[in-house]
Amino acid sequence: MASEINELENGTFEFISNSNFVFEKGGVISPLVLAYECYGTLNDEKDNAIVVHHALSTNSHLTATEKFPERGWWQEMVGPGCHLDSDRYFVICINNLGSCYGSSGPTTNDPESSTKYRSSFPEVTIVDMVRSQKMLIDALGIAKLHAVLGNSMGAMLSLAWLTLYPRNANFLISISSCAQSYPANNANRYLQRDMITLDPDWDKGNYHYSGDLEGFRMARRLGLLTYRNWAELNDRFVNKTGRESIDHYLDYNAEKFINRFDCNSYLSLLEAMNTFNLGGEDKSLVEAFEPIEAKVLVVGVDSDILFTPSQQQSLFQALSDAGVDVSFIEHESTYGHDAFLVETEAFGKYISDFIQT
Repeated sequence: MASEINELENGTFEFISNSNFVFEKGGVISPLVLAYECYGTLNDEKDNAIVVHHALSTNSHLTATEKFPERGWWQEMVGPGCHLDSDRYFVICINNLGSCYGSSGPTTNDPESSTKYRSSFPEVTIVDMVRSQKMLIDALGIAKLHAVLGNSMGAMLSLAWLTLYPRNANFLISISSCAQSYPANNANRYLQRDMITLDPDWDKGNYHYSGDLEGFRMARRLGLLTYRNWAELNDRFVNKTGRESIDHYLDYNAEKFINRFDCNSYLSLLEAMNTFNLGGEDKSLVEAFEPIEAKVLVVGVDSDILFTPSQQQSLFQALSDAGVDVSFIEHESTYGHDAFLVETEAFGKYISDFIQT
């Protein structure tokens, strides 16, 4: 059997392709496994599907279900009567290739050695992630998506999806993202990578899962500082000490993260973001966007210091210059990059209004 789909006990699905999956930068795995969740029902015409691409550190669990009652990372966004209305749409979220929540990646077993791939897992690109997900969508018999959308790294996937498959969706929504990596973003990820790999306990990726990995904890603290606007952090923590201090905020959230996420997967995804460029040496961004037939919405946040407003404007301009039907919203918020996770009502309205036009 070339591929199969299985439902797991918690309602998550598992797509398994037994064909060789060849990575863009070399390397092959077999089987390819993608974990995903879906909400709502695929209609008879199979034209009501929406793919939501998740950010670097989240996963395919968008919202709580009867079989999987844990709160999802976009809890208020998806469900009956919500902005992504599961009574109307078939909403799919796929755990990214290279991540650590059920899809093939450093934490899964290499069938040749029966041990975890760890740092020997092939280098993953955003294009690899998209190509693997298209295999799943094809297996579901979906010829054209109603919409594809994502936040942060997730929107990199959404943009890559429509450059690779320009007739595959009616709508594309990019939130707080970009079409190519920027030096300042790369510098931040470079520092995080060094914090992890220079930690002796990392041991070239062969770390003990019970190990302390202080380097990973430090990397996450640095990452956390870029997700919120510094003015908001100053106002929130001014003159605060103890459990209310910025130190406690960084330590507490970093500790939670390293206890649920794999550092080899983290490194793999950081590198995928670093090498992301929809233009490149052989074509410009405008040329890459020219085939897109979908209507596109670019949403930026005025206080985002990670994916800055100027990056959103550049993305919008490149799409516009390519002749794409594109709109732009600059969302006003004090929450910086995390605004799409915090102010879900506003972002939900942007999305639901747009995909109904």
